[in-house]
Amino acid sequence: MRLRTLHAEHLTPATRSSSNTRRATRVHPGAPIDLDVLDHIEAAAHEIVAQTYTAVPTAGPAPHEVEALYSWAEQATAHLPAERQQARDAMMLRQSLEHSLHAGDPGPVTAMVRYESCPTCRCWGLMWSRADWVVLCANRRCHDTVGLPTRWSLQEIAERHVARVAALQRQAT
Repeated sequence: MRLRTLHAEHLTPATRSSSNTRRATRVHPGAPIDLDVLDHIEAAAHEIVAQTYTAVPTAGPAPHEVEALYSWAEQATAHLPAERQQARDAMMLRQSLEHSLHAGDPGPVTAMVRYESCPTCRCWGLMWSRADWVVLCANRRCHDTVGLPTRWSLQEIAERHVARVAALQRQAT
């Protein structure tokens, strides 16, 4: 869903506000789309296709529409063992969080990070760092060898989240 929103709404460049100040005349027109978002969408699409073909070489042709890639990957890998499906789900969750960040909405990331415990100290003090695009532990005693707060990538947090949800679902049945 976030990829569809990112693809539909954020591939248009930001418009400049009109002002009365003088500007130099452009020699070349600006790009008709936001190239950073386009690069991100293409990288995400290539990653999901490569991951799916690695897991299931006979998955069939990938759809040309980027919005249909996730459902294609889920259908192609539905028969795999639970661990492989969790890896797929973690990658999709990470990509979904990255899509929201590229769209300028860090809300889903901060909301998910808030409900995950630190993998090192098990405290509930994780927070999202916008500047570094990493998850940091706020516990003073939880630091690396240099003395900086422990850092976790979105992939690591997504893997922990998917594993925790899967464990809860197994316990519920």
